[in-house]
Amino acid sequence: MSNEVIYFQCPPVDVDRVAFVYDRIEAWARSTALSQLVGEFGEKIPSDTGVESLVEWLLNFSERWDFRRLQREAAAKDTGENARWLLSDSNLTPEQQSLIEESAKVLGLLGVSEPREKSYDYVLVLGGARLSCLLRPRLAAEIVKARNLQPKAVLLLASARPVAESERDATDTYAPDAVSEFDLINAGAEQSFQIEGTFTEDRYEDPQNVNNNWTVRKYTSDKEYPIISMSAPSSEPEKRRANSADTYEFFFSRFNVPCGSSLLLVTSQIYVPYQQLEAIRTLALPHEILIETVGFSPEWGGTLQGMIGPTNYLQETRSAIQAAHRFIGSFQR
Repeated sequence: MSNEVIYFQCPPVDVDRVAFVYDRIEAWARSTALSQLVGEFGEKIPSDTGVESLVEWLLNFSERWDFRRLQREAAAKDTGENARWLLSDSNLTPEQQSLIEESAKVLGLLGVSEPREKSYDYVLVLGGARLSCLLRPRLAAEIVKARNLQPKAVLLLASARPVAESERDATDTYAPDAVSEFDLINAGAEQSFQIEGTFTEDRYEDPQNVNNNWTVRKYTSDKEYPIISMSAPSSEPEKRRANSADTYEFFFSRFNVPCGSSLLLVTSQIYVPYQQLEAIRTLALPHEILIETVGFSPEWGGTLQGMIGPTNYLQETRSAIQAAHRFIGSFQR
């Protein structure tokens, strides 16, 4: 198996961007790493189909990797959500576990932490669970300092998701008073960028539906770039809280981002393929910008963060397949 990472590179703005992404999806889907992984679970990737049919096949096949659905008994009982950090590897053989981890390196779920470009117009740090809201800002701060970046802003994008009791053992280590994910990422940013908790804030609160609420906080600091945190409203407030797409669009509604601008997204390594493809679909192509995604190393969070087992890598490989399927459903070549 080749050790070269297959990355969903964002297409330049002056090429056939849809065809470019299709080619990257096909290279990933037909890779030796994914083929061997599928073979370990008793199937063979079809070689005589187009990429559209191939991704559809992979989507159906990977249902067996949907451990959040299969292990609903591992749900975080206080929220009813299937918590990713509670999944078990007990039903996988040692051989399967070894192959899964090796495949994760090639498929981009491990090792993608260094930005490829020399500069970015914006650095966007994505919110998350457990230690994510500490470690993602930490990686962003390290990158900005090490690369001497001068972005127009560092944006911390989180949501009003309540902190689950099942993640308190992790979140209490850096944000013991946090009520929401937005509180977590603010605490993480203050520590990672070494800024005091002084800020100005714009906010809207809907007394009838909290899914309409939003907050924009601008920190007071001596940095050469502004540090701003945002909690977005939902585009479907009667159905759900804000999701990643809502958060991105809220960012674009507040900032005048010219075509051709470059954005660096910071997440966890295991989510890099999924987040990159989703950002290409929802941001890069509609807004004619450039996107790159990196993630903090799993060693940073250790067992307290979780999300480092073979089951997690299978689950997020399926997430990347789902993202590829959504892209193909959104853009026909």
